[in-house]
Amino acid sequence: MTTGQLKVTCAAKRPDLVPVVSRWLWREWWQDRGLSADQAQVLHSQGQVEIGAPQMLILLADDVPVGTASLVLHDLEERPDLTPWLAAVFVIPEMRGRGHAYRLLEAFDGACRAAGVETAWLYTSSAEGLYLKAGWRVEQIVERPNKPPVTLMRREFVDQQSA
Repeated sequence: MTTGQLKVTCAAKRPDLVPVVSRWLWREWWQDRGLSADQAQVLHSQGQVEIGAPQMLILLADDVPVGTASLVLHDLEERPDLTPWLAAVFVIPEMRGRGHAYRLLEAFDGACRAAGVETAWLYTSSAEGLYLKAGWRVEQIVERPNKPPVTLMRREFVDQQSA
């Protein structure tokens, strides 16, 4: 697959893309946790909005989905006090290494600004470097019972000119 014209849309505008994106996410994170592919699709289909959360962003190359990222209200059960979150950042394997994750992160930043978000959160166990390069900051390492620790990160969207 070549990288043609790139565009980011959202599931609220393109609900027809939810089944394919949902299947990616199910295979990557949910398949081994007991959630069926159909259940994952229902979860990803519910309440999609164009501004705010939940919002599934979808990167298209020549109108073919190649990646996704989501703005969600909650993502880390150990920190229910924090909201909103960047979640489910995923680029299909054959399109990795081309900067597409950064394109999704830029779209996420725009979605946060459009929704008036001042601070967003994420957690990662493997992609801290990617997020640091995109302007995220490490907040803490979260120890979790019976699970590996994760890095909690934050991104501020406060207008620097008004500070």
